[in-house]
Amino acid sequence: MASDPIRSTDAPQGGNGQPDAVDMQLARLSAVLGGQSLGDLYLRRVKRRALLRRGLGAVAGATCVAGVLAGPDLLSGDGRADIRTRHGETQQLALGARSTATLAPCSAIAFAPGGGRGAFTLLQGTVLVESRPDAALPFIQVATRAGAVRAPTGDFMVRRDGGRTVVTAHDDMLTILPARGPRLTLAAGHAVDLEPDGPGERAIDWGLATSWRNGMLIVEDGTLGDVVTGLAPYWQGALYITPRAASIRASGVFSLNDAGRSLVQIEEIFPVSVRHLPFGVVTINSVS
Repeated sequence: MASDPIRSTDAPQGGNGQPDAVDMQLARLSAVLGGQSLGDLYLRRVKRRALLRRGLGAVAGATCVAGVLAGPDLLSGDGRADIRTRHGETQQLALGARSTATLAPCSAIAFAPGGGRGAFTLLQGTVLVESRPDAALPFIQVATRAGAVRAPTGDFMVRRDGGRTVVTAHDDMLTILPARGPRLTLAAGHAVDLEPDGPGERAIDWGLATSWRNGMLIVEDGTLGDVVTGLAPYWQGALYITPRAASIRASGVFSLNDAGRSLVQIEEIFPVSVRHLPFGVVTINSVS
C-alpha cells in the first residue's frame, strides 16, 4: 500500500490481470495533477506556514472549540450491540455457508431476535455484505433507523454515520424498505442516501467505495473534511477540524493503516496546521 497521498501506476492490474478500479483511479488522479504531487503544489505555502505556526499556539485551543469533531458516534452507551469493532479494527463474520459481512472500524451491529445471522441492524459505522445463493439463507436483511435493505444475492454496503444512511449496490439490484415512503429498487453500481433530506440515487465506483478494505482512503473532488472524517475511525483519539479547514478542496489517496502518517501528509499538502494535544486529541486549523 502506498504511503504517499497520491500514487501512480504505469500499468494498473487487478488480480485477474485486468485493470483494477482503485489502481485506475490512482493513475487518473496522477494524470489530472500532471505528474506533480499536491505537496509540490503547496510548497510555497508550506514555507509561509512555517512562519505562521509560531503564532498559532495561543489560539489553537480557541479554534478547537469552534471546530467540528470528526469521527464515529460513541457506542459505549448502546447496549444493543452484539458485535462491535474498535478504532482501526475490521472484522469478518460468517452469515451463512456462503455469505459474509465485514465490519469497518468503529461499527456495531445487533442481530434480530430469533433471526439467526441473516438479519441484523447496523447501529453505527459500515458493513459490507457479500452474499451468494444459499437455500438455507434465502436473503440477507440489514436494518437501519432510516430503513432496511434486503438482498437474496450479491454484494452491497451500508454506511451509517454523521446523520447519513447510505446504501451502495455492487453487482445486483437491491430492495430497500425506507422507514418513510414506498419501497425502492436500487440498481447495481448505484448508491442512495435513505435519510429524507439526503441526495438521490447516483452512480458509484465499487472499487473506490470499498478501498478501505485495502487500507486506503481515496477522495476525489472532495473536501479536507471528507478526508478527516474518513481517517477518524482509524485514529486512537479525537480529530477536530475547523469549518474553514474542512471546506478546503481535496483529492488524493491516504493511508488508513497509518493514520498518523496521513495526518503528517495533510499538514504537508494542505494550507493547515495540525496540532497534537494530550490523549490523542488533534486539531486541524486553516492557516491560509
